[in-house]
Amino acid sequence: MIAASAGRVAALLDAHPVLGSGPYPIGAVVRSLSAELSVMRQAVADTPGPLGPDAPQIALLMMCLQHVAVLFHGFEELPDSMRVQARRELATAHQTARKLRGRV
Repeated sequence: MIAASAGRVAALLDAHPVLGSGPYPIGAVVRSLSAELSVMRQAVADTPGPLGPDAPQIALLMMCLQHVAVLFHGFEELPDSMRVQARRELATAHQTARKLRGRV
């Protein structure tokens, strides 16, 4: 379940790269990422015992998704003043999701 969720996160962020300028649908992206965070939380809760060697990457991805959900809560479009931070945050989430999508 975690790998599938990570795959959906990677696909979403593939489809919505943060560019240097122009509109960015941060509200829609945040809602989708928040939904995947809920899926991952449930998957972790349903897993008996330790998560194994992928636990640090799972934790990093979940942390990134929570961070993005809080930082950009309430925005529908990405303000220019937050573009660099969004690019950095979403790039970390994207890279981590790509690593996990076929492993867990």
